[in-house]
Amino acid sequence: MTPFRKNSRLSTTTRRLSYALTIAGALTFTSCGDNVQYVEEEKIELTKGLITEVEEVAKDDFRIIDERVVEDKADSRVIAHYLDGSVDTMLVSQIQQTGTQQDSTYRRRRSMNGILMGGLMGYYMGRSMNTPVSSGVYKDPQTYNRVTSNAGSTLNSTANRTTVRRPSNTSKGFGGGKSTRTYGG
Repeated sequence: MTPFRKNSRLSTTTRRLSYALTIAGALTFTSCGDNVQYVEEEKIELTKGLITEVEEVAKDDFRIIDERVVEDKADSRVIAHYLDGSVDTMLVSQIQQTGTQQDSTYRRRRSMNGILMGGLMGYYMGRSMNTPVSSGVYKDPQTYNRVTSNAGSTLNSTANRTTVRRPSNTSKGFGGGKSTRTYGG
């Protein structure tokens, strides 16, 4: 009986080794191949700045009343007109700040973020340029039409566009970075 057990162990060890080598071989052959599919994406960089004016129409409820282009991106800002008659001017970086501040100025500014993200200012706050502006964040349809045909058109026509090519299966995990190769301009 002893020789049978040794053969049984050898057989199990051999099977495990064979299985491990099969897996390792499969991983080696499928890791990188010449059949990589690529996706091209357009990257858009705004070259001009924007001033957005908002108006508080009810407590902590804002609507965009105007958006206009300025030459320098550093001059981008939001001007808020509050119900109590006060006016607050802030830079985009001040609106984006998140923290534990609990003062009334912070709460007032924070309550307008959703409206700003829906308008042209949203592009400066991180929204994709492929996402259109929302007409519902503007005071009325006339304001929306005026802003999108004037400021929106100017921002679009003066933006720098670059095409970036990346492997299509690398959107997540290892190798998820985008290619630095660019084409076009």
